[in-house]
Amino acid sequence: MFILDDNKPKKSNILEVKIKNYGECGFCTDKDNQETLKIPWDIWSQWMYISQRMGGKEWGAVFWVKDNAVTSFKIPKQEVGSVECEFKEELGGDGIIHSHHDMGAFHSSQDDVHARNLYTYSIVIANSKGSIATKRVKLPCKGFGYIKIQLQLVGLPEIDLSKISEKTRELIPEAISDFEDNDSPCNTCQSGSCENCKCINVT
Repeated sequence: MFILDDNKPKKSNILEVKIKNYGECGFCTDKDNQETLKIPWDIWSQWMYISQRMGGKEWGAVFWVKDNAVTSFKIPKQEVGSVECEFKEELGGDGIIHSHHDMGAFHSSQDDVHARNLYTYSIVIANSKGSIATKRVKLPCKGFGYIKIQLQLVGLPEIDLSKISEKTRELIPEAISDFEDNDSPCNTCQSGSCENCKCINVT
């Protein structure tokens, strides 16, 4: 859950114009994943490091975008807990990122009310459960909603992965010989563990 401090003015809607938030509607889902937001590896790795340091607590930051690419980010003063992140200052920005540590990558209803509706872009990252990103768009009905967008890391480090290969399963000849010509070895045999295989020990 992400919250902006209610004691601070929200410059994005100081006239309190009422615009219906339709979330992910039919129009939005038709446009999902047609846009890509590029994130430099240097920035993404800092976000991952912060998430690791925060452990089971949420944290948040705002970022700026130019030509569909994140250019910089700042961390506002904030109070955090295991299920909330509350900004104590307004820094502007084109987008917001906040973490859900081990809870999963999704936008909660509180995110919609207090955060996602104030920025063009919103990213939620979870420690080992991926990320989700959306863009706020105007709808034909004059309301607004959110389309899911893709994230693309750029400026990745060059690492030689040629020495890493996938391990292949080997069939054990002794196990295969116990089967008739038109039988296939079971999954247990394919894994190379036939000592207690019921297929072989059946009399």
